[in-house]
Amino acid sequence: MFYQSLRAFDQIQFPGHDPRELAEEVAEFEAWTMSDVVLDLSKADVLPRTARASLERHFKIAPGGTPLFLQNDPGLAREAFILEHTPENIRITASDDSGFRYGVCELEERIRNGEFGVFKKSPAIAHRITRCFFAPNSRPPLCLDELKDEADYYPEPYLDRIMHDRLNGVWITIYLHDMPCSFFPERGHEAGKILGKLQAVVNKCADYGIKCYLFMAEPRIFAHPAGRWKSNTLDDLARHPEMGGHRRGDTANFCTSSAKGQAYLRETISHIFATVKGLGGIINIMCMESSSPCALWRLYEHSQPCNCPLCCKRSVAELFSEIAQAMSSAMKRHQPDAEFFGWFYAAFHRPGEPENDLRLQIAEAWPKDATMLHNLETGGINEQLGRAHIVQDYSLSWAGPSEYFFKMAEKLPRIAAKMQTSCSHENASVPYLPVPSILYERYRNLRKVHCRAVMQCWYFGCTPGMMNRAAGILSFDPFPNDENSFLCELARPLWGDAAPTAAAAWKLLAEGYRNFPENLNFKWFGPLHNAIVCPWHVFPADLPIAPSYTQAFPKNSGDRFGEYFGYEHTPKEICELLHRMEEPWLEGSAMLAQVARSPQQQCEARLAEAIGIQFSSSRRLFDFYLLREEMVYLKRNHKARMRELLTQEIQATLRMAELCELDSRLGYHPEVESTLFFPEKLHARAALLQECFAELERFSPDAPELKRYRGEGEECFALLPEEKAEAFELGGTRCKVFLAENKLVMQFSGFTAPVLVEFEPGRMMTIIGFQVSADSHSHDADFIAGISFQHTEDSVRVEFDLAFFSAWRVDSQAPYRFNLTCNNAGLRPRNPWPPRLCFGDCNPEELLFLQQK
Repeated sequence: MFYQSLRAFDQIQFPGHDPRELAEEVAEFEAWTMSDVVLDLSKADVLPRTARASLERHFKIAPGGTPLFLQNDPGLAREAFILEHTPENIRITASDDSGFRYGVCELEERIRNGEFGVFKKSPAIAHRITRCFFAPNSRPPLCLDELKDEADYYPEPYLDRIMHDRLNGVWITIYLHDMPCSFFPERGHEAGKILGKLQAVVNKCADYGIKCYLFMAEPRIFAHPAGRWKSNTLDDLARHPEMGGHRRGDTANFCTSSAKGQAYLRETISHIFATVKGLGGIINIMCMESSSPCALWRLYEHSQPCNCPLCCKRSVAELFSEIAQAMSSAMKRHQPDAEFFGWFYAAFHRPGEPENDLRLQIAEAWPKDATMLHNLETGGINEQLGRAHIVQDYSLSWAGPSEYFFKMAEKLPRIAAKMQTSCSHENASVPYLPVPSILYERYRNLRKVHCRAVMQCWYFGCTPGMMNRAAGILSFDPFPNDENSFLCELARPLWGDAAPTAAAAWKLLAEGYRNFPENLNFKWFGPLHNAIVCPWHVFPADLPIAPSYTQAFPKNSGDRFGEYFGYEHTPKEICELLHRMEEPWLEGSAMLAQVARSPQQQCEARLAEAIGIQFSSSRRLFDFYLLREEMVYLKRNHKARMRELLTQEIQATLRMAELCELDSRLGYHPEVESTLFFPEKLHARAALLQECFAELERFSPDAPELKRYRGEGEECFALLPEEKAEAFELGGTRCKVFLAENKLVMQFSGFTAPVLVEFEPGRMMTIIGFQVSADSHSHDADFIAGISFQHTEDSVRVEFDLAFFSAWRVDSQAPYRFNLTCNNAGLRPRNPWPPRLCFGDCNPEELLFLQQK
């Protein structure tokens, strides 16, 4: 019965991307009013339309009210203002429309707080860039493009919220492939429509002091069109072979050293900026994430040497500086005030890697009229449970910046920070995590350098709310003197007299959230996103976990719970950190619920409750599976505790369904362009969990399927000491597997082809997969502790430290599992899964038991 229900559960589809439904969150202006406050705007004739409209929505406007006076002071910086607020009159002094707009935003908050005085604000960070949280991202599998449809992704209530959050930029994806170009005359037939809609968005945003920045990842590779979204094709390469540089298989990187390559960039960018007026500039990923200049392989030459005849002779700093200069000059030719941001995105930062020093060399050669954008957190050191963990990709739980970011800032005339403000890969299925304490620490530390701009989000992390507003406040001078006063100031407009309680609750939420396991698997595949909708398996199914950021394989996470954390944390460490996350969060969430009275306050309290459910659900998931493994291997009876966990999880699942009915933002993941959990699926999951009680009743450690799971009676490779182990051939390569001083040793020689090694130290743990040959091995394996390589002229010795991997095993006597494959010959036939980041295509079904004898 359970497996029939599981198949039906797997048939539940991702909801479609409906911008009309998603836009409900910003379909109306913020609803608060103070009709007892009367303002006289007769002396404020030059007040920008959107600022005036905001005052008219929130207060009574009539003669005889408190007069508002405007004063122009050219000596003030752009966007700066001075607000003088007394019971008798109000004066806003500024040098531009944005200053007056922000002065009005400040006035509204001070009136709500009942505060009089003089308030001077000036932007410390000039460019504060976000993204529309419900706009499509243009990428597969949906391939929806916000500039090609008729939907309005920038309704005025949404732009009003951005303005009130003191944000002044949005980034919008565009492709040079869609622009007309003399080299490829067949292109550009939709450019008029794309740029026409873009101009309309630019004009609409400008009314709120918001600039539009064009997000690109250019130049792109030459490849088969079926495999690369918006890439240049091999036919394109055949027509202009000079544009092709570094070759790998049937693909070619884009050669920016060629005259034609330079001309292509300048022509397409010039067309955009000559056509659409008033753009903010360009944000271009310089390499990786679809950006594929030959310079990529000068940066990562230790991984794959650049074979472009032109680019291989030039330094990496020269190449990237030239790309930035070409793109920036083409833009500035038409719009001199536009900004070019060159983003060196890197999900991984590993100490000692050559690219770290090379990026610093690029920084030294960077054009002075361009700004380098760099991940603020990546490469930082997060101390957890007495061990240092390197921050990979995005983080909101660790404040940063990293020491590497500071090194970059020292080399650059202008630096910009890429960060996640509202949420990150850690948990992107909620609109934001209310942890402004972490933002306070982050922006305070960021003041140690002159940061020119902040890109506040990726596709996620941009939903309007208190985290955006916190970032806006912290981007202005004067910086708040202390955290408590900042939190109370942030809370007061919504929470009023309960602001100190809300501030105290937020500090507890941040205290808990700082314990998020600093672990890339826990981000990209992490349980926080979708644990509340994962099936639980009483009997081991050996099914993979699902990525959080895409609709790709698999749709639902299985029971291979070790994949969530790999070998960066042990199972015990994960459970401890989740407990440390959960307890303060639930306490802070309860404080918010206790004082929440208005609909907006209750909405904030429910959001905190929903996130707390995610934390608790994730903790229960690991508790459940660790208990299951002890039942299987150690034959302990944990049925009573597992029943408790099931009961709690069913209740939490149904409560989350109720919360989703009240808040359409819950479960929506902007990069997936769909909802990861929603009422229909939550109710189906609760029913599936209910069936687990019957599965638990029939559970017996001596069940045939559990004996097979433990390897009893199964084909097994004997792990013997070196002197007793026998060598064998695999695909023509000589192999030997043996035990030496508590190390699993694999020796290979006489290679006819690389050998694929797959090793599972413990059941349900991440399968370690890598290729090895006489002179090289997969570089990723170097970053897993417990593995070492010794290469000689025609052989290699791989050692797995079994003492290290013991922390990931329930039973020290249980067999390991592995497989070796060479030239399509394997100890067991391969049956690969669709590839996943971090895991490759390893399938546990193809592994052979490895038993110490």
